[in-house]
Amino acid sequence: MKNKEDELLSVQYRIEKSGMKQQKLEDRLVSISKELKRSKRNSIIFMILFFLVVIGMSFAMYYLNEDGFNPSPDQSLDATENIDEVKKMNDSLQEELMKLKTDISDYKEKLSLRTDDIPEVSMDTVITDSSKGKSADDIKKLKFQKQHCYVKNVFRTNGVIFIEADFIEYYKGRKAVKKAKENNDAEYDIDKNGDTLYFLYDNYYVSNTNTKLRRLELNDKVRIQNLNQISKGFPLKAFQKIISNDPIMVLEMNDGIVYKITKQKLP
Repeated sequence: MKNKEDELLSVQYRIEKSGMKQQKLEDRLVSISKELKRSKRNSIIFMILFFLVVIGMSFAMYYLNEDGFNPSPDQSLDATENIDEVKKMNDSLQEELMKLKTDISDYKEKLSLRTDDIPEVSMDTVITDSSKGKSADDIKKLKFQKQHCYVKNVFRTNGVIFIEADFIEYYKGRKAVKKAKENNDAEYDIDKNGDTLYFLYDNYYVSNTNTKLRRLELNDKVRIQNLNQISKGFPLKAFQKIISNDPIMVLEMNDGIVYKITKQKLP
């Protein structure tokens, strides 16, 4: 009797266990069904979007063809010819640009040679006492000039001091050697390679192609610099003694009137 009860209990346990498995399988089938429905919905949406994209691209290609996006053979030939013409124009422009660069470089070289030949003559912007009381327009018209010279004579007439100056061109350094070489006044030597080397012993050069004397008026308050013999004022006799040795002087002029005289310091 007891054995039968045990068998019945075991059978009942198996039935309950199989029922639980069946319930799990049913739950699994329900979840799989939901996932299939969801994936099917997504697939439908994807297909709809895909067809919309294809239709849109088809319409776009159609309108582009209608607007002439695909050129005809004649148009393609014209485009090729235009490209060739553009290439030729580009080549010609490059050639013109190279010529222009060459001309600019040549002009710079010529300009540098010209600037080397220009003597040391500059404009002084100092306004002296003689320009006081003049209007701004009058001051603009004044010519401020700086000039190297030999002072050949100095004298006083009716209370006004005049000098007679021989204008010169003063060079130093490489410009001096170059100018002396042009005038055949430079010293030279031959090095071991057979090359000619030009030089100057004094490292400065004076060019005086025009010995014409110019009479210039001195300002009442003319200043003299780099002359120890003259401290103040303008003693005529002392200045006459100084110019007897032909020192190089630098005149600074305001509209033709000398307001400053400086003795050039030689290297």
